Amino acid sequence: MSNAGPTSTDARTEPFRPGTPVVLRSLHTFGTRGEAVAFAVAGRVLVDDDDLAVVASPLGSAVRRRAGVGSGPNGRLVLPEDWDGTYVEDRWSKAPVVRVHQKGTPWSVRRWHDGSDWIPDWYVNLELPWRRTCIGFDSQDWTLDVIASTGVDGGWSVRYKDEDELAFDVERGLVSNEKRAVIERSGQSATAAALARAFPFSADWSHWVPEPTWAAPEVPDGWSRI
Repeated sequence: MSNAGPTSTDARTEPFRPGTPVVLRSLHTFGTRGEAVAFAVAGRVLVDDDDLAVVASPLGSAVRRRAGVGSGPNGRLVLPEDWDGTYVEDRWSKAPVVRVHQKGTPWSVRRWHDGSDWIPDWYVNLELPWRRTCIGFDSQDWTLDVIASTGVDGGWSVRYKDEDELAFDVERGLVSNEKRAVIERSGQSATAAALARAFPFSADWSHWVPEPTWAAPEVPDGWSRI
């Protein structure tokens, strides 16, 4: 939850082949513990090329999150001092999710597929551009998110999510004012892209429907090593 994070240089230069199991990790610096994985979720690669990374997490995909008592707004945050260095082993329990990241962009776009069609909500996760690693992709979640939804009347709405968490992080000194400005500019750019229905909102997502026969992927051995 600090300003530190992975660099933009890929540790692995060779793209992943479609279907390859990978793990997506959010890295942060946690006080005296240093840099560590804040959250991880397994998935399978749909696309990995010079322009895009697309990863699907089927129902039951392995999830790892920090253990500890939540603090902050509605008890949603595990602060650095609340974390004991261990992780909760969990599973992805929602509909299969597809994450689309346009390389170099400080966000990724998520959609959920219920087995028949895409769920109307679009989730824009503000974060550092993804960095390819030997086991998947690393980033750093920036707390603030953007939600885009199609209403029953076909209208398109875009709004922020978790502004209270970002404000809490700034108040606690976990995020600097300079970093907050970077995050908010990224949010403005993401919002503009969503309102304009630019890529990937304009893309044909039928190419990225998760394969229903895929088994839920696990996190690999050594997934928490930085």
